Amino acid sequence: MRYLLVILFLCCGALKAQQTEQLTQYMFNQFGLNPAFAGLKECFDIRVGYRMQWIGFEDAPRTGYINANGRILKRKSGFNEKHGVGAQVLSDATGPTSRTFFNLAYAYHVKVGRKYTLSSGISAGLLQFRFDKARVTVWDTDDPAINGSISRFIVPDINIGFLLYSENFYAGLTMKQVWRNKLKNIFPDSRMTHHYYFNIGKRFVANDKLTYVPSVLLKFTRLSVPALDINLMFDFDNALAVGLSYRNTDAIAAMFKLNFLKRFSLGYSFDLTTSRIRYGSSNTHEITLGVYSCPLDDSHNYECPVF
Repeated sequence: MRYLLVILFLCCGALKAQQTEQLTQYMFNQFGLNPAFAGLKECFDIRVGYRMQWIGFEDAPRTGYINANGRILKRKSGFNEKHGVGAQVLSDATGPTSRTFFNLAYAYHVKVGRKYTLSSGISAGLLQFRFDKARVTVWDTDDPAINGSISRFIVPDINIGFLLYSENFYAGLTMKQVWRNKLKNIFPDSRMTHHYYFNIGKRFVANDKLTYVPSVLLKFTRLSVPALDINLMFDFDNALAVGLSYRNTDAIAAMFKLNFLKRFSLGYSFDLTTSRIRYGSSNTHEITLGVYSCPLDDSHNYECPVF
């Protein structure tokens, strides 16, 4: 089966058996990574993104998403607690397989000191997994592994996350695919596995106009080589941010984010593929649009400007 040979090649290379989506601009879409970010800002935050991975590579991954989150309640009790909600729709397709999920999220934030806040979040919803048999080429047209597969089915989806943050620092931990759904309807004797994400970042102030944020994202799952993203972003007067990212064994990325019209931001990244896949593709493009319900100017003081 031609396609399975491609999948085998990819899994042994850059994907490292990862079942979830790959995004370079995760720092522009933190809520999509960790539900504990819901309600971190006072304003509602909407993100729309699309990723075209490995341009020119047949059946290469394509990912699109839209999500929104915001604060619904803040009580100045002895705990100074906050509550956040959010929702996300994401579609991730690779060749004949694709998955689409819709999740609702809730997060609870509570002060744990003068500077730090601890947040815990959960997102839950439905995941639709699809398999297009017409896009698979096989030697044996009566192959039971293909003919016995169900084209689509829906399963529950749960993710949990934790976040510790201050004005200039954050550290988060996420576990995705908590439910570990079985995929026996499509792939016999297989199931989803837990995926863990740990990310940490800190903002440094160079002067009144320039700040920079180094950050790290570690992704790992059972029986795979951990993936490590190392990033450095420079922010110029909260108007333009530029940066570089390195992903081990996979790519080097350049990115920027532009804030405009007070309520919008536009992010773009270009991944220069460094793995063996570079011989069959023309790298990766990703774009992210942000919309805020309150203006992005000096008159509004966000509680956590790192994000």
